[in-house]
Amino acid sequence: MNWLLDLLFPEYCVVCGSFLFLNHHHIACEECWRRYFTPYHGKKCLSCGHPVELLPGSGDYCKRCLISGKVFEFDKVEFFALYDGLVEIALRALKFDKKLSVAYSIGKTIGGHLKSFILRNRVEVVIPVPLHKDSLKERGFNQCEEILKGARVAFSPLLEKIYKTPQQSSLNEKEREKNVKGVFSLTGNVKGKRVLIFDDIFTTGSTVNEIVKVLKENGASNVFVYTVAYTPVQR
Repeated sequence: MNWLLDLLFPEYCVVCGSFLFLNHHHIACEECWRRYFTPYHGKKCLSCGHPVELLPGSGDYCKRCLISGKVFEFDKVEFFALYDGLVEIALRALKFDKKLSVAYSIGKTIGGHLKSFILRNRVEVVIPVPLHKDSLKERGFNQCEEILKGARVAFSPLLEKIYKTPQQSSLNEKEREKNVKGVFSLTGNVKGKRVLIFDDIFTTGSTVNEIVKVLKENGASNVFVYTVAYTPVQR
């Protein structure tokens, strides 16, 4: 019946403008999705994950980390693509336009990459970044959980966000750190576990860094971070 929905509620590819019929990704045609929703293969900073070629520093580290000296709590960070172009459009369509169907396409696309990272690092528990209950009610779904479902990766919602906060995207780096301090609470046991935090976008790392602190304070042996997209400094 998907063909009937395509005819009754016509949509068009945000890249090439073609009519979306049968095999498509809800905001983009199959060809454009394959061409533009692609993994980033460049060198990534060992500390924060930032693409080194976009912020050259020294050796395996980006300029931001060398200058700031900031220490992240997680053991390793990985991402699929840069937050730009079709990747940005897709994530915004999912989160803000509530196009839930896009989550499946994103999940299916990153699935192999994510599972490989999980296996290499012997991850035992995958935890999606939670929404506050009011935000969850307003949106109707947690985009991180829906993407994981699309990727067919099992997860455990062992965290809750106990305070509602302003959106991180509206704040600078210092404000972001303050905004998430003390807002997450653990609802399950992670003692001695190798844990992966899954989020949609990595910008400054403030949110995941705060969550890592909570997990390690509660006995997690290692905590890794994986996000769909990474926002370069110039963005």
